[in-house]
Amino acid sequence: MRENLLVGLDIGTTKICVLIAEFKENEGLEIMGLGKVPSLGVKKGVIVDIPQTARMVKEAIKRAEFDAGLRIKEAWVSIAGEHIQSQDNRGFLKINREDGIIRVRDLERVLEDASRVAMPKGREIIHKLPQEFVVDGQDQINEPLGMRGAHLEARVHLVTAASGYCQNMEMGLQMGGCQLAGMVLQSLASGMATLLPEEEDLGVTIVDIGGGTTDVAIFLREGLRFTEVLAVGGNHITNDVAVGLHITRENAEILKINQGTALTDGIGEDEEIEVERVAGRGKTKVKKKTLARIIELRVEEIFELVDIALKKSGLRGLITSGVVLSGGSSLLNGLKEKTEKQLNLPVRIGYPRIKSTSRLNSPVYATVVGLVLYALKQKREASGQNTLGMRIKGWFREFF
Repeated sequence: MRENLLVGLDIGTTKICVLIAEFKENEGLEIMGLGKVPSLGVKKGVIVDIPQTARMVKEAIKRAEFDAGLRIKEAWVSIAGEHIQSQDNRGFLKINREDGIIRVRDLERVLEDASRVAMPKGREIIHKLPQEFVVDGQDQINEPLGMRGAHLEARVHLVTAASGYCQNMEMGLQMGGCQLAGMVLQSLASGMATLLPEEEDLGVTIVDIGGGTTDVAIFLREGLRFTEVLAVGGNHITNDVAVGLHITRENAEILKINQGTALTDGIGEDEEIEVERVAGRGKTKVKKKTLARIIELRVEEIFELVDIALKKSGLRGLITSGVVLSGGSSLLNGLKEKTEKQLNLPVRIGYPRIKSTSRLNSPVYATVVGLVLYALKQKREASGQNTLGMRIKGWFREFF
C-alpha cells in the first residue's frame, strides 16, 4: 500500500461505499478509486449480521481496488447509530516551568486530563475534540502552543460509542479483507466534507439523513460542539409510502425518488400518478397529493426531533449560518424548503467540496469524502505537519 494512500469506508444502512485517494504534496488530493454496493446486515446504522456485512464490504473494496488499480490494507470507517453519545468535559494543568511556555506535551497532558471521565462498562471514547483552551483565565484560545501562562485549561467534546459495536465493526472489516485504521463519527466526517469555514466559525448545524438514522451536529467557533443520532431516516419515509399506498418497498423507493416531494403546497387536487400494487394486484392511480402528504408527515416528524435536539444543545440561538443537509435523503424534492419552513433557519444542500472528480458531486458521498479528509488530517498530524488538535478551519483553506 502506497504511503500517501487514504481510504474511507462508509458503512451505512442502505449503502456501503469505499473511496481511495492519494495526497500529493504539490497537487493535493487525487481520487483513485470508488466502490459502492447496497448495504446488507446493517439496521439503523448498526451491524446486526457480521458475515453478511463483511461480504458487502469485501465487494465494495474489490470494486474500489479495481477502479484504482491497486490494493488497500486499511481504511477509516464511519460510525453512527443510537448508541453514540457525547458530553463536554474540562481538563486542567499547572505549568510549573520557569519560562511558562506552553509546549506540545502540555497540550497532550491537559487533553488527557479532560478525557478522564467515569465511563460505564461497555463504552469507549472514539473522539476527543478540543473546543477551546483557557490560559490564565483568558478563554476562546484556539492554539495556545508557544503562549506563556501558569494555568492551562482545555474544554473538549467527547464522543463515545458502545464497545460491542466497535468490536463488531472491526471484525466485519477484517472479514472483508481490510484492517481498521480508525473510526470517525459520521456527522463529523460529513461536516469536514461539506462545511464552509465561515459557517463552521459562526455556527452551523449539519443534518445527515441516512437510511436508518439522522445525525445532527453543531459546529461553532472552529469546533464540534454538539452531536446526537436520531433513530429515524430515509428508510422510514419509504416504509410509510409502501404501507400507505399498498406497494412494495422497492417500488416505494422508486416512487419517492422520482415522484415524491416533502411539500404538498402547489400540487393540484386532480394530479394523479400510477402505482403498481403489491403481489401482482395490478396498477392503480393515486393522487399525487396523497403521496406528498405521506412523505411530508414523516419529514415533519424527523425535523421535530431535530429541533428538539437543537434546543437540548442550548446552542440553537447561535446557529447563525443555518443548516446544511447531507446524505442521500437530502436530495428529496422540496426537503430544503420544508426544512427552512419548519426550523425557521436558512438551509442548503451539502455537496462535497472536492474538485478532483464529478463522480463525487452528490451529498450521498459526503461521509466517505469526509473520511478521506479526516485520514489526511490524522496523517499530517502524525508526521508533525500540524499541531495537536488542528481545527477544521485551517485545513479547509489548504486543500480546497
